[in-house]
Amino acid sequence: MLGVLFYAMAEKPDCEPTRILQPLSLNSLTGGTHITKDEEGTAIPCFFCEETFPATENGTKNPILAHLLSEHKLIIANVDKVANFPKYVRYWREKLSQTKDIKDYCVVINTNTAPDDKAPQEKFFMLTDFLPEDKALRDDLNNAKLSAILDEQLVERKDQNFSRRCLFCKIMFHGNRSQLFLHMAKDHSFNVGNPDNIVHSGEFLDLIKSKLDSFVCLFCEKGFKEWNVLKDHMRKKSHKRIDPKNKKYDRFYLINYLDPGKDWKEVQLEPEYEKEVVQEEEDEDIEKEWEDWIEEDALISFCLFCSHVDDDVNNIVKHMKEDHDFDINSIKEKMNLTFYHQVKIVNFIRKQIYELKCPSCLLEYKSKGDLQEHLKSEKHYNIPEDKSVWDQPGYFFPTFDDDTLLCFLNDDDLADENHNKSRSQTTAN
Repeated sequence: MLGVLFYAMAEKPDCEPTRILQPLSLNSLTGGTHITKDEEGTAIPCFFCEETFPATENGTKNPILAHLLSEHKLIIANVDKVANFPKYVRYWREKLSQTKDIKDYCVVINTNTAPDDKAPQEKFFMLTDFLPEDKALRDDLNNAKLSAILDEQLVERKDQNFSRRCLFCKIMFHGNRSQLFLHMAKDHSFNVGNPDNIVHSGEFLDLIKSKLDSFVCLFCEKGFKEWNVLKDHMRKKSHKRIDPKNKKYDRFYLINYLDPGKDWKEVQLEPEYEKEVVQEEEDEDIEKEWEDWIEEDALISFCLFCSHVDDDVNNIVKHMKEDHDFDINSIKEKMNLTFYHQVKIVNFIRKQIYELKCPSCLLEYKSKGDLQEHLKSEKHYNIPEDKSVWDQPGYFFPTFDDDTLLCFLNDDDLADENHNKSRSQTTAN
């Protein structure tokens, strides 16, 4: 089979050249796709001919890319950032079928134009979000997908019929799913991040359970003959976590739907992928229970505004109230905030401080010292009066993983639901 490796470079106005197309290989684009059920069928058509291809949700490895490149000289830039590939293809198929000149919608790329190029010149056409219509289409598809995922996550989060056994012990959890995730993090040192950042939680737990049932390490995916050997391996190698480079887990983290093309380890600043270090065998009984994996170090809580830390989140809340006159509970009552509003406020302040910006007036500083001096002198330990500044979907997602302050926030909606449910049961009895 023909093996073609194609690179496309384009320039943004007043910017350095940016690679906008990953290498395409006709030998590799025909496999590894995840076929999805599309509302208009299970196949997507070529832009120009009657050839059809699998309706994969993500177009990265869809064989239509190789077909468009080899047969029609058409390239789709940054295809990994297209949220709904079948809809994207059908939109442009209709558009391109109605135009007399493809250059009305595409960027033209001329190859082999240098004086010393011996190969014949070729002309390629590229669909890219540098062009307004393509960008508008991608934004619409991304927003629609993000909205649907947030709706699904909200349903999961408020589901009181959740019932699962812990993956590492015999304790059963009923009601809110967050209790199970927090239990696994606290009692078994298995932390997958804030439960409110997870979607498709049932499938997520099923995937993890299937690996453990098969005696497969969650991090390196090495297989073992029995459970005790797997436990010993994961404990000694510090593999009591999932691999942030494993793409199988991307769909379970909300952050991936906020910025398509980025994975959760990039945005949440996950630790670098670690290589296994050969360690000397220890004379320990591998029959130890999973509970022996509990870490001695407790999770550390950080102040929103300064470098003050404490192993008790309640002390951090008290510190912010006394030293910075910032009381999240008072703000919630005064502004009649929901749980999600509180989450956005915490994540907004975290992000501003991390980027050396004042969360109140949004002025940017060159150093932490300059920012801290400004906050103290101006008493800007608060949020902007304009709610639209922080009440944005992007602040659903934490700046740092394992932000314990988010676990402190009160969810009155769920509390009211539980109270009403309990009251109804009492009345019925």
